[in-house]
Amino acid sequence: MCNTFAKTIVRLDRKERIHFASIKELDDILPEEIDSVVYYSDDLYMKSDAVIEVMNDATGTKIFSIFKAVPVCFRNRLYQFIARNRYRLNRGDACEINPAVRKRIISSEGSK
Repeated sequence: MCNTFAKTIVRLDRKERIHFASIKELDDILPEEIDSVVYYSDDLYMKSDAVIEVMNDATGTKIFSIFKAVPVCFRNRLYQFIARNRYRLNRGDACEINPAVRKRIISSEGSK
């Protein structure tokens, strides 16, 4: 799921403004132990808010903000459901990082 989402972002982000990092790379700025998608642009976003904001930035629109009409508790429940079931929803495919995604990964350990 994470690789599929990252590939979607890469495909939509034609200006190559969005880059990826593992949660471990962000330990110094994250407020707590977190197991979620995190997006930092003008602010720090987590879970469903992160998905909405990164999709808006990737497309250069605010179209995905329409989902903010749904209360955050419901959006985050859906996010958690997908996160808990991601392996089953992904049909057991291994999370092999796509080359287009790999070149946008930020790492303090150098390029991989």
